[in-house]
Amino acid sequence: MLMSNYFSSVMSLPELIASPDALVLDLKVASGEEAIRALHQRLRSATPDVKNAEQFLQDLLDRAALASVCIADDVALPHARTPAVDRIVLAVARTAAPVAFDSEHPGVRLVFLVGTPKAAVSEYLQLVAALSRLLKNPGTRAALLTAPTEDEFRAVLARAQKR
Repeated sequence: MLMSNYFSSVMSLPELIASPDALVLDLKVASGEEAIRALHQRLRSATPDVKNAEQFLQDLLDRAALASVCIADDVALPHARTPAVDRIVLAVARTAAPVAFDSEHPGVRLVFLVGTPKAAVSEYLQLVAALSRLLKNPGTRAALLTAPTEDEFRAVLARAQKR
């Protein structure tokens, strides 16, 4: 299926990354699971495209239990392909303090939560790959960790995609 089937008519992959559905700076949580739950709650409130919130949360937690969702020491990418969303949705948080997602990643500060319709396999892979490339850059991560406002955080994401 074409990417346009899963994004709103004005939302492209770069636009979704630069302007996530939900963004929280300095999220106060004590664990990776709390971060997933908090971002899920924000996302559920931010968009009607989360059509079954309980199933979406369970799918996210189940996926995180299967294998690490961390792509760097300080970055987690919890994600799920699920029938619980109508289009690809993205929520982003910078935690107030480092949180553990697993024993190998006790210092996560950036969390990018993705929900993708089951049928959007190609789009899902493209988004996860794009986020992984963007977030593996130490300079981008440093800029995201120090961005003072949501607007600047979004600007860092937009600039990073142009590189």
